This record gives sequence, C-alpha cells and structure tokens, in this order.
Amino acid sequence: MGARSLSPNMESRRGNRGRVIFRNYPSSGRGRSNGNNNANRALQNLRRSSMANINLVKEKLLTRRSGFYDDAKEALVKENNGIRIWYHNYTTIDWIHDFVKERVRLRHLRSIGGIRGMLKNRADSLKGWVLVLLTGVITACLAAFIDVSSWWLGDLRMGYCTTNFWWSQYFCCWGAAASAGSCPEWVSWSEALSSDKVILGLSRDTFDWIVYCCFGVLFAGICVVMVTSDGTVSQQKSHGSTKRRNGPNANGGGIPRSASRTSMETVLSSSQPKKIAYFGAGSGIPEVKTILGGFVIRGFLGFRTLMIKLIGLPLMVASGLNMGKQGPLVHIACCVANIVCRIFDKYNRNDGKRREILSAAAASGVAVAFGAPIGGVLFSLEEVSYYFPSKTMWRTYFCALISAVVLKMINPYRVGKTVLFQVTYDRDWHLFESVPFFFISVFGGVYGALFSQFHMNYSRFRSRTWIGRHPVQEVLIVTLLTCAIQWLNPWTRVNLLQLLTNLYSECTPENNLNGMCATSIDQIYPIFLLLAEIFVMKVVLNFITFGVKVPGGIFIPTMVAGAVFGRMVGLGVQWLIVKYPEHQVFAVCEGDSMDCIIPGLYAMIGAAACLSGVTRMTVSLVVIMFELTGAMTYSLPIMMAVMMGKFVGDAFSPDAFFNKLIDLNEHPYLDNKKDYNTFGTAADIADRYLETIDVNAVNDVDSLRRKVEILAASGYSDGGLPIVDRGILVGYIASNELGHALDLAEQKHSDCICVFRNRASSNIPATEIITSLDGLEAQAGVVSSPIQDAPHSSEYVAHRQSIRMPENSSQEWMQPSSRDGVDYDDDMQGHDRPIRDSRYLDGHGNKMHPDNDDADLLHPDGSRRPNPRRFSSTGTSDLLRDPSRTMDFTPFTDQAPLSVSLFSSMDLVMELFIKLGIKYVCVVKAGEHYGMIHKKRLLSFLKENDEKQKRNVRSNCF
Repeated sequence: MGARSLSPNMESRRGNRGRVIFRNYPSSGRGRSNGNNNANRALQNLRRSSMANINLVKEKLLTRRSGFYDDAKEALVKENNGIRIWYHNYTTIDWIHDFVKERVRLRHLRSIGGIRGMLKNRADSLKGWVLVLLTGVITACLAAFIDVSSWWLGDLRMGYCTTNFWWSQYFCCWGAAASAGSCPEWVSWSEALSSDKVILGLSRDTFDWIVYCCFGVLFAGICVVMVTSDGTVSQQKSHGSTKRRNGPNANGGGIPRSASRTSMETVLSSSQPKKIAYFGAGSGIPEVKTILGGFVIRGFLGFRTLMIKLIGLPLMVASGLNMGKQGPLVHIACCVANIVCRIFDKYNRNDGKRREILSAAAASGVAVAFGAPIGGVLFSLEEVSYYFPSKTMWRTYFCALISAVVLKMINPYRVGKTVLFQVTYDRDWHLFESVPFFFISVFGGVYGALFSQFHMNYSRFRSRTWIGRHPVQEVLIVTLLTCAIQWLNPWTRVNLLQLLTNLYSECTPENNLNGMCATSIDQIYPIFLLLAEIFVMKVVLNFITFGVKVPGGIFIPTMVAGAVFGRMVGLGVQWLIVKYPEHQVFAVCEGDSMDCIIPGLYAMIGAAACLSGVTRMTVSLVVIMFELTGAMTYSLPIMMAVMMGKFVGDAFSPDAFFNKLIDLNEHPYLDNKKDYNTFGTAADIADRYLETIDVNAVNDVDSLRRKVEILAASGYSDGGLPIVDRGILVGYIASNELGHALDLAEQKHSDCICVFRNRASSNIPATEIITSLDGLEAQAGVVSSPIQDAPHSSEYVAHRQSIRMPENSSQEWMQPSSRDGVDYDDDMQGHDRPIRDSRYLDGHGNKMHPDNDDADLLHPDGSRRPNPRRFSSTGTSDLLRDPSRTMDFTPFTDQAPLSVSLFSSMDLVMELFIKLGIKYVCVVKAGEHYGMIHKKRLLSFLKENDEKQKRNVRSNCF
C-alpha cells in the first residue's frame, strides 16, 4: 500500500506560523544612492510591514482552525486526559477536556512569579472583558447599518426623496410638512415618471403596485441567491442508530469484515444522508442554541455567513416578506463574537471558553433588537445558553449594556429610541380589563401551538416536494404573493416594524396612526374589519413564509399577529364601553368612553401572549416588554399574558418552537431544562458490539482505519474506540484524534505499527511520550507547543527528535525475549505476553491455521496473510524495535475514561450527560468493558422513548 499524503488539517497547519517575515532592509546598496532612493526604500519597508501586519490579522481572524487543538501537550498527558486536534464538523465538544485544559493553562500562568507574573495574570483576566466590549460595539454598529439600510430600501419600493435620494420617507418628510399630511419632497414612482394620471395605459395606483411588487421580488431574489450560493452539503448522521446490534459479527450496520476500502467508501457514502445546509437562512437561533450546547457546526459562525446575513437581512426586510430581523441579529452577534475570539488563544483554542463569549453575544443581539439589555441577559440565560457560570452573567450584562449604549449613541431612527416600536403609555389599566386580557392570553397559547405544529408538518412536506428542491423559486413566488396582497391594505404596505409601531402606539389628537384610531363609535366597525383582514393575511403568511431560504426570524411576525388580534379585542372593549356607558362594570371610566382604555396596550398583551406561546419564553419576555413600555404600570397584565400563553401552549405541545426546529434538523442537543422520562439501566442502551482496540494485538494503520470507518458507518462519526487489555477497559481514543494520528503514522511509514500504552502499569513519563511525538511533528512540519515545558536541553531535544524514539528506559518494553521456546514481547504494562494479531484469530481466540505455526494464515476475506508468529524474532519484534516503523498513540488517548457500571440507573447516566456535558460514557462489568453510550445514542433512545409514550397516550385516549 502506497504512502498516504498528509491530511488537509496537517497541510493547512504547516504554513500557519512563520508565514510573515519581518526584515530590515539596508538603506544603501549598489549603484546610485541618494535621498530619494533611501526614501523609496523606507516607504517600501513601511508598506511591507503594514501588509505583513494586515496579513497577520487576517490569518488570525479569518482562517479556519486546523492542526492541534491543545498547546500544553505534556501537561495534558500528565493529566491522563490526552491531547486533541480541532473538533471536526458536526461533532460534539468535550467539555471535561476543555475544563482540564483551562485549569492546566491557569496553573502554568499562575506559576510565573514576580511583577511579570502579576501583570500576565491581570492581562489574562481582562481578555474576556475586551472581547465582550468589542462584540458589543461591533454588534451595535452592524445593527444600526441594518436598521437604516432596511428602512431606506423598504421605502424605495414606493418612491424616493427628491432632496436626497439616500433618505427614507420618514427623514425626507421630517418637519411640519409631514405632520400636515403632505410631503412634496417625497414622490412616488408614477409621479416621477409621468405627470399624467395614466402611465403606460395604467392608473397611477396600479403602476405603483407593479413597481412595489417588482422591487420586492428583486430584493428577495438577490437575497435568496446569496444564501443558496453558500450551501453546505452535510453527510453526517445526527443520531446514532436506534436499532440494537446483537451478535459478535454485527459490525456497525452490517458491514462485512472482508469489505475492501473501495467498497467501504461506497457503503459510507450511501449510508450517510445528504443534506444541504444554508447557514444564511432562517433566524439561526436553533443552531446557536445547539452550538452553545456543545455541538460544532463549522462555518455557521464564520465570516462568510456574517457577510451573507449582514447584506441579505436588509434586502429581506425591504422585500416585504413576513419575517423579522430580530432573530438573525442574535446570529450576527454570535458571528462577531466567534471571529473576535480568535484574537486571544485563551478563547480561540478552547471551545468551552469560547461558548462563554457566545452567550454574552446572544444577549447583545437581543439588546440591539428590542432595546432591552436586561431582557437580553435573561434571554441568554433562559433560552439559548447551556453553560452559564456567574462570571459569564456579568460579562453578558456588560456586553448587552455596551451594545445598547452604542446603538443609543448612533440613534439610527433619530428619535432617541433604540427600536422603532418603543412606546410609552400615560394611563393606567382597569380591573375589568383582566377578562379580555385573559382571553387574549389563551388565544396566544393556542396560536403558538398551532403555528409550531403546522410549521413542522409543512417543513416535512416541503422537503419531500418540488418546493424543497427549488428554494429560489419558492422565495420569488412567496414574495410576489406577499407584495400583491399587502398592497391592498394601506396599513400593510409599510414594513413589519412600522406596522407594529402603529399597533402599539397610543392614539392622540395629533396622531391618529394613519386612520387606525377611532374617534366615534361609527368608526370602530370599519377599523375592526380592516384589522381582521390584516390578521388573516398575517397568519397565513406566517405559516407559509417562515422556513424559506432567506435570513429572517419569527419574533416580529408572531408579535404582529398577536398585536393585531389584541387591538381587535381592544376595539371590541372600546365599543362595549361606548355602547353601554352606564353599566356598573364601566363605572370607573367616569363617562370618558372613547379614552377609557388604550387599544395599544391590548396589542402589546396579544404580542406577548403569542410570542410566549411560540417560543415559551417567560421571564426574559416579560422583562423585554417592560423595557419596551418603559414603565412597570403594566407588569401584571403582561406577566399574566406570558404565563397563560406558555401554560396553554404546553398543554398542546410541551416543546418550544426552537427545540422543535433543532429536532427537525436532527442536531444532537440535550436540553438541560427538560425533564426526561427515563427508566432502566445503562446496560439497556449501551452499544455492546462497537469496535475496540486491544493493546496486545498488532494494530497497524489499515486495521485501525477500517475500525474508524465502521464506527462512522454506525452513525458515530464523532465517537471513539475503547482501549482494552484482556477485556479490561484501560483507555479511550476519539475517532478524530485516531484519524489524525493515523495520518501521521502513514506519513512516517506506510506499514506503521501503532502502539498503545497503559500508563497506569507502565509508568512511562509524559516527557518521553511527548518528545517522541514532537519528533514526528517536526518531520511532518507541525509546529510544537508554544507553552510546553522544556524538561531537557535544546541539544538533547534535537538528538531525540533526530532518532524519533523514546529514551532507553522506555525502549525496554519493545525488546523481545524468549521463554520456553515461545516468543514474547514486553507489553506496555510491563508484562510478558505472546505476540499475536487479533485479525488472524477466530471468534474463540484460536489460530485460524493451528497445524503449522510457520504456515501462512487464511484471512477471513479468503486471502493468505503472513503468520505473525513466524516473525517472532525477526518480524514483528523487529518492527516494534524499529522506530521508523512504529508510532506511539498514547498521547492521543484518554487514560482515564469516564465509566459506569452496567447496573447504573439511567437517571445517573442522564445526570452525567446533562450536568457534566460529556459526549460518551463507557459501561463496564466488574472492570471489564461491556459497551459504550454515546451522546447521539442517548438522544436516539430518548427520542424513541418519547414517541412510544405519545403512541401510548393516543391509544389510551382513543
């Protein structure tokens, strides 16, 4: 077998460091030397230095992560935790490893004494505050850009400003003319193209309607093309197989042991579902929630996704689609945080620490979306964050505060408000209004449950039909339908934020909200009909729009639907007060029938109830509404609406909308706030027949790579292999690290023998293990750890790297010996074991060719292979003694894998997965390896259990 080329991770890592070189060029040289020449050289040096620094920043912030994930390799090996490479795409992070890694880094930092050590520790503690500061400032600036650009593009559908083309209608008509109802500076497209009432044979209103629809379709088309051009094909299984594999020959999905590498790749490609993920589409909150839960989605928080979302979001809002920009702002803030985290290795090289900054970024996104910094902190704590320590809360608060202050300073709407629909009321509510408030709250819960269920069914229908295969055409059709319908109602021609602002606002003599306010009982019924028309329109558009491949969230559309319904109820209550002013229930109005209540308050109650019914947010939503109103006067009705909306929604469906989206996308998310109904023991769900690594077998590259492929075909592409010694569990190695180590081994030799040690019995120092690994890294072109302790002199390290093998004390386990005519080698535990290869043994441990020890063995695929016992003195033992054909995989192994007894309760297993954030647990029986429980396997078991319980409930009911 030919030598395999270096993995892409290694090749991309090879040139990451030392790419930019600074040199001092002499000011004089051969030929003519004068002042101009010196000045030119100085200018060139300055340009080179500037470009070098720019390239360094770009490399630091924009390059993909590859190569080794850990810095302090020797310290982590001493901790028996093993070293890691960067997490692959669609894998789960190891929270415990990241915690141990951070403790190792802090111990190294705190060991530095004196003033230098004090300054380094102070600077290290400030890094997190610097990152959240940058995140808050940049997020606020991007939010201001989105607000201004989306407002201008939205008004461009209806006309333009003659005094300044880049002004929206609001800024163009600023002043007394706007309050008088006339604005000569703003002209429609029909007026701009023709002074007649008829243009191209069409009336002005019809022509403006056509232009309105054309601009909307154009903006939506540009947006969806941007999003779909960045689609990512995913072939990762999100859940392990729920089918139990029983039998010693069940090799993860029925793949035969005799399968060749070509057929294995065919099986893998056919067994993995092919899905196209559009990172720029949707709100991004379900994926952000999954990432904060410990899942890795490469590129979702990257620079390209940020640019697509930043440009596409204003286009989506301007197109008139029934989607909001508040949810995507959370995604944008997390993209910013993920990029700035690359400034400091403390967060760049620790995914667990990076998620603390991402939690703070999610709060800043809500802060700029709703102008509610405290609500943003609670949103991050209640809705999206998985790990939220106390120090993260303070940084989250600081980040949300900074983003809100910066947005307030920018003042994008020029009205002193951070959001357009921020309103204040000057009247109190009355006790009799509790009844309509309760009715609105119940409707919000019912609407949330119906919307969630309809979207799940429609999403599955979309994926199976023509609609899912043509996302661009779907967006264009939905946009055309939306624009054509919204033009018919003058209140819906504006974007959702302006409509929501009118619904929330209080009626005054100076502002009738474009005719939405009723001054007499005769005006209530026509306004009610218009609102009913808007309600039906928005509900239908909500159902068919969310899920199309453009950036957009569900917050504002849900709030609009609830606000319209609430204002309708408010008009109904207002009609009752005017119709029956002498009734004792309305005695508190004291004859002020038309101004006794605030219909805008009913709209806010309806928006809070519907949003609670969809998202199941509670405390954070109440605080956001408090900050929107600017007063605590209406705290009780808002709290009641949110509570009733959640209770009614939970009665129909206990899962929140974002959790349903996570389940629809099949992301491995274990909700730490959900009460799972589990039963049984660890043995009930343990996968017993996954591949293992025997430390006493001759493990070569080909056999180990095949085990990794079988593991991936079983649905555990981010799983790992237990390491056993005579059945006893002694270690664990993840498939990512094993694949990376196999690439290194093949770079070293095509037929390299892979050695695994048990440090518990071999007592091999971590220094020797890391020294041999550093020698191999130097050969492969990988840069060593920058903070690794150097226990030896530079000459000694150079000598050790040149021979690439442990020192003499660690070579003894490689030396062969002979006892009673049987060939032995000293294994990693220090015990003498016969040399054997598990590939040439049958299911009972007997040789496949027992008659002649020197004869070739019959392999299960029918071919004859060399008998390893023939090479007892000159073959296998020579290979183990030859450093150029062996590689120690011990640095990549976890020597202290977390394990539980097979009799352990499932409640204990659930607590380990939820509270510790682990990705796997080994199941043992009296110390012997029994099976594995991977996080994906656990999620599949829980999902299967929930479906079984739902079927039982339905059968009992009917």
